[in-house]
Amino acid sequence: MVKEESICTVCGYIGFSKKVTKGSFLMEVALWILFLLPGIIYSIWRLTSRYDACPKCKNASLIPVNSPKGQELLKNQQT
Repeated sequence: MVKEESICTVCGYIGFSKKVTKGSFLMEVALWILFLLPGIIYSIWRLTSRYDACPKCKNASLIPVNSPKGQELLKNQQT
């Protein structure tokens, strides 16, 4: 799968998205050490809640640059 360049509708960042995982790694480790079942549940939640986000503002509002809305934002940003 080839990543395509995107534009953020919030901050105007142009580039490639970054995978963001919700939650805390330290909390996950603590739950695994202290309580096995909550650790498993928390790990599953973290893995299923991953999303592509803007590396600058961490918002999930990225759209492809070559889309009509992306072209409009790009044009407005350049003026």
